[in-house]
Amino acid sequence: MMASVSVIIPCYRSSGTVRRAVDSVAKQTLRPAEVILVDDASGDDTLRVLQQLQDDYGKDWIKVIALEENCGCAGARNAAWEMASYDYIACLDSDDAWHPEKIAVQYSWMLHHPDVALSGHLNAIVKPDVEIIHGAIPENIGANPISRNRLLLFNDFPMSSVMMKRTLNQRFSPSLRYCGDYFLWFEIVLAGLPAVILNFTAAYSFKAPFGEGGLTKNLLGLKADVSEIYRRLWKSGYINSLEWSILSLWALAKHYRRVYICSTR
Repeated sequence: MMASVSVIIPCYRSSGTVRRAVDSVAKQTLRPAEVILVDDASGDDTLRVLQQLQDDYGKDWIKVIALEENCGCAGARNAAWEMASYDYIACLDSDDAWHPEKIAVQYSWMLHHPDVALSGHLNAIVKPDVEIIHGAIPENIGANPISRNRLLLFNDFPMSSVMMKRTLNQRFSPSLRYCGDYFLWFEIVLAGLPAVILNFTAAYSFKAPFGEGGLTKNLLGLKADVSEIYRRLWKSGYINSLEWSILSLWALAKHYRRVYICSTR
């Protein structure tokens, strides 16, 4: 038995980490129906590694897309989304990994709550050289609805925790290179579609959430994209001028907090 889930993994120069990510998908107690790997014009040996993974696990399970031009994570995820064939999309970053019960638990929860368009869960930060001890996922899973106001202040959805309906009309925003996912959550929530965070941990990141590596290393880029999201929401009438001013200051405060944290590591 397989879950009606398409896993999408954007890959940019991730030849050293993507096998760990794919292996964590293969070890799921309930396997997703397909995995779509997207080489975002890496220009190194990433595509070769993806093709080797496809050979190892089979072309029926792993699909590989090779983009001719670099589109960023949002564009790569959209390309995979268009190829996806199953009822739900599950997102995984190429340098992250999953708890082996992640799909079984989250997919079952989504099937029992068909009104929910988007769900996420908690994410743990672990050191790359430390063996992961998978904790038990609780039998009684709580769900915290994510409101417009909550989302304005915090992005509660770790990328590798997300599962959402494939039939959603919204897509990741390629023009927001650092926060294309954050804007997608806004579009879903502001369309009146339920979004929740489930209270269990089922994803692992091997670096700090910002300032250490990947796109999140660029703190100024993160701050600029968040400010642009607030501007777009103001232009569209979803927030008023006072809210825009307050949120712009909030974005600036979060930026300097990140700078301080990075300087003290």
